[in-house]
Amino acid sequence: MKEFVDMLDINGDTIGIVEKNEAHSKGILHRVVHVWVINSRNQILIQKRASEKDFFPNVWDVSFAGHIRAGESSASAGVREGNEELGLDIEENELKYAFTFLDKLHYKNMNVNEFADVYILKKDINLDNLSLQKEETGDVKFISLSEFFVLCYTNKFLPHYEGYRKLKEYLEK
Repeated sequence: MKEFVDMLDINGDTIGIVEKNEAHSKGILHRVVHVWVINSRNQILIQKRASEKDFFPNVWDVSFAGHIRAGESSASAGVREGNEELGLDIEENELKYAFTFLDKLHYKNMNVNEFADVYILKKDINLDNLSLQKEETGDVKFISLSEFFVLCYTNKFLPHYEGYRKLKEYLEK
């Protein structure tokens, strides 16, 4: 099934609709959502991407994330992605908008050019109660924030370096 996303200009304004795979092959600017789960022990949830993924398989990434469909809000996409990838039942009002950053990544034949809307979900989650979407998610775990901010700059993580920098700034406020 084809997935369509809003095509954006450099200001983040919608200028059309494009199929997601075309956006990636041609580097067309579009929007995604990243949601970071932080529990009451000040640990961050990280997700290991499934080995079958075309884009950066088997590396650690955002708690959950995904493309915002054409015409969809980033908060509603966050709720949808949390349910699809982890089986989480959350509401939009639980997501706290943090910031947006421009993410440019190249991997094999993909040229990712995305505005990532970043949200924080402060929630204690029992990992045993999650239902992982096998096509997307290989594993999840909580790690300390200090450990995360060391590991996120290694080749074990998807290289969202600008996002990690801005997340650290945001959490230190």
